Amino acid sequence: MSDHNPKEPNINTLSIDLTELILSSLPIPSLLRASSVCKLWHSLISSPSFTSPSLSHPWFFLFGLHNTSSKNNQSFAFDPLSNTWFRLPHLDDSSSSSLLGSNGFFFTTTPKFSYTPVLKTTWRLTSPLKYSRINPLVGVFLDGSSGGYGFKFIVVGGVRFIGGLVDIEDRLAVEIYDPNHDSWELCPALPVDFRNGNSSQSLSSALFKGKFYVFGIYSCFVSSFDLQNHVWSEVQTLRPPGVIFSFLISCNEMLVLAGMCNAPRGPSFNLWKIDERTMEFSEIAIMPQSLLYSLVDSEEDDKFASLKCVGMGNLIYVFNEEYHQKYPACLCEVSAENGKCSWRRVPQLPSPVNKFHKVISFCSTVSLNHIFRQQEDVGPPQAMYH
Repeated sequence: MSDHNPKEPNINTLSIDLTELILSSLPIPSLLRASSVCKLWHSLISSPSFTSPSLSHPWFFLFGLHNTSSKNNQSFAFDPLSNTWFRLPHLDDSSSSSLLGSNGFFFTTTPKFSYTPVLKTTWRLTSPLKYSRINPLVGVFLDGSSGGYGFKFIVVGGVRFIGGLVDIEDRLAVEIYDPNHDSWELCPALPVDFRNGNSSQSLSSALFKGKFYVFGIYSCFVSSFDLQNHVWSEVQTLRPPGVIFSFLISCNEMLVLAGMCNAPRGPSFNLWKIDERTMEFSEIAIMPQSLLYSLVDSEEDDKFASLKCVGMGNLIYVFNEEYHQKYPACLCEVSAENGKCSWRRVPQLPSPVNKFHKVISFCSTVSLNHIFRQQEDVGPPQAMYH
């Protein structure tokens, strides 16, 4: 005989709407577990109409490439809501010389351009780029004139290759891809000011209010490409006092510059809000010193040089891409209400972690639909809790 008291609340007696509302408050790892409890919950969670605040929190993706052995490549994703790392399936169709990531997608750019959703790993080959290149900037943007997918890709700069040789007359090409027509459109080239540093290793980018911003990590040159009118803005210099290197990020409906600063009070990692009309800056946060030094080896002279930064939504991630530190990271959450920033350390990557010769990192929202498809194809991603 059951010990259950019929007068006590029972989740099975809740309406479907209320059950869906309760489930929507769970972080993604809990949603995955809940989806296996019963057919009703699985049906609710896997429905295309299911929404959850956890889906709006951008994940941090980190893909490590090994020069000589692709079997040592590893990919990870961090869910900030559950404070959990996931070990992702091996990308067996990737090229270590041309792998990139941008919101929602992995890309390879040479010898052919292809893409796959980050949690689906089903590669789609596109028609050829007019100018094939490695390490370009890649952006994913919604286009109101497109039907079907509703998104396009923009590919900017990079090192152009012809038959495996670097093209010394690189034209700093810009091309936009339309998935609905499998076609590339050649656009006005990246301004010549960026010629000495035209790859993703020396440039950062941000999509903001219909424009694709390109920023020199070390040069501090900045220009924006109007995605509707296909014109570049005048090149300006955006360098707050003391900045050594910095990254431009679209965060919380504002442009943010995040960078290493050699200030009178000592080394610091600062955040500045950028006025997109005037390119003027105002400081909004400084990383706590204890957190900054936890990301680096204090014995090294050039200890801050390997710090990188990516961000999206209201989250900014700062991490060290050097192996001996096991790629430590922290994140800053920018409040949408008052602009205040809160910092915290990200848990260590799940062991074992291989030595990588190159690290690709980016932020992306995730799709439950792609997670469930991945479960059907290869089983659930391996979650590591800390």
